[in-house]
Amino acid sequence: MARFMFPGGGMGGMGGQLALNQLLVQMDGVDEPPWMRKFLSNKLNTFLDAAYIVPRRIGKLRLRVKPPRPRGEQVYFIGATNVPIDALDPALVRPGRMGRHIWFRTPTKDDRRDIFDLYLNKVDHDPELDRPERRDELARMTNGYSPAMIEQVCSMALTYAHSDLRPYFDRADIVEAMTTIESGTAVGVTYLDEESRATAIHEAGHAVTSHVYLRELLHTRLSIRKRGDSLGHYQAMEKEERFTRWRHDEVGGLVMVLGAMAAEREFYGENSTGVGGDVQSATWVAARMVGMASMGPEPLDLRGRVPKELIEKTEKDLMDRFERIGLQIVNRASSGSAMQGDPIASVLSDPSKRKAAAQILGQAYITAACCVRHNREAVARVADALVQRQELYGDEVVALLEAADPVPPKIDILDESIWPKI
Repeated sequence: MARFMFPGGGMGGMGGQLALNQLLVQMDGVDEPPWMRKFLSNKLNTFLDAAYIVPRRIGKLRLRVKPPRPRGEQVYFIGATNVPIDALDPALVRPGRMGRHIWFRTPTKDDRRDIFDLYLNKVDHDPELDRPERRDELARMTNGYSPAMIEQVCSMALTYAHSDLRPYFDRADIVEAMTTIESGTAVGVTYLDEESRATAIHEAGHAVTSHVYLRELLHTRLSIRKRGDSLGHYQAMEKEERFTRWRHDEVGGLVMVLGAMAAEREFYGENSTGVGGDVQSATWVAARMVGMASMGPEPLDLRGRVPKELIEKTEKDLMDRFERIGLQIVNRASSGSAMQGDPIASVLSDPSKRKAAAQILGQAYITAACCVRHNREAVARVADALVQRQELYGDEVVALLEAADPVPPKIDILDESIWPKI
């Protein structure tokens, strides 16, 4: 059995091509007969042919040495890579070489719970973590984790406990380890009071709009501690693991992403540079919806609300307003990664698809702005708690948002007061 590890990044360049060629030669020649047996049989047959005395056959009798048989060993080639299989050379993964492909997924929620049972039993920890509710919470909070990441979480949590001269770790150590692995080590900086408040408003905008429009998500983390380049972050995960997403899921995600921008404008009348990553992400999602999933903007229904002869014109005017709002969001991301890669760039370079994506973004932003305005007190309450606590995890975030109790607003697109000037 031969095993190979294909490094991330493929086999590009002259050295990589030589290595690939050598590998292919080895794979094709692995079942060749022993070299000496093949050499001797070829030499003998060549000598007999050159002598012109001994014919090749007399009747059915063969007068030449048969080619040696292939080796009797069963050799299997097994390779592993962490890059998309399309990035590998087709000659390597074609049928006859490595033609059977197996994809390994990350553990499901039940798998992660079993992995936590395995690793927690090996280290000293707070007995509170043995409660079924806590184990279930840990499995929920580690969505997308590999077994190695879960092991690192437990090891890092124990390190935190030992650094404080405690014999075992608790839930706080676990969630600190998770946050460090996902977002980086917390940077010991102190925000200005107004900056701390603005960051809390930003993250509260994400959390409140998510709570209203993404009910199938479970909040796992809300923070205004600086980690890496991020001043704060909000994180949620699906209650049940799914593999497909409907249009309302995508639109709800857009509303959540743009909720921070809407909150900044509601409380400060303008937005900060902190929305840069959000609008890049929103642009990417909207372009993917239009270009890869045939999801267009939400159609308008004005029947019974405006005269029949004005319905078509009014709908066009409203969609143009959505487009103008969305285009400003798209343009803000034009210098970021969301616009540079294929196929997103090709989608946004098409005028009709760019228009549809902008309309989707405009509709999502209006929804987020109306939600934040309608739930202004709830956003402020979440922000106040976040300023005081700095970071909240799991059930703490859920309890805070349920206490704030934000509700979906009724949106009348014919009401001029809902339309922002951006």
